Amino acid sequence: MEKRKIVFFLDDDGEFLELLPHMIHHPDYEVRTYHVTNGYHIVDEIVRVKPNVIFMDFFLPRVNGAQVLPILRFIRELSGTPIYLMTGYPMEHLAPFLREVSYSGIILKQASFKEEVLKILDGLEHAHSCRV
Repeated sequence: MEKRKIVFFLDDDGEFLELLPHMIHHPDYEVRTYHVTNGYHIVDEIVRVKPNVIFMDFFLPRVNGAQVLPILRFIRELSGTPIYLMTGYPMEHLAPFLREVSYSGIILKQASFKEEVLKILDGLEHAHSCRV
């Protein structure tokens, strides 16, 4: 039996993180949530665990996603890891920060959040099984 892959959810909203393991169930992924109090501090945990996919809140304390992404992309083992930004803000608030940043997509924290995440995980799993 193949080991389940790891999906990280990084956010400074503790209530949101508490809901995620109850909302997001995928047979191929273990959901891990991290309450972030400083966006730079989570980098060590990401490097240590090397998750298969990351969902990161855009507006983290002391730093935004556009500042953390280049650090993660610079690390060879994480350079190809899918990283999705999560936000409750309209896209026009994020666009100025994302001009030269490599990310996999943006998910709005809205009613369809669960379905969008599961669709992404299914798509990643399908892409992986097609390559094997």
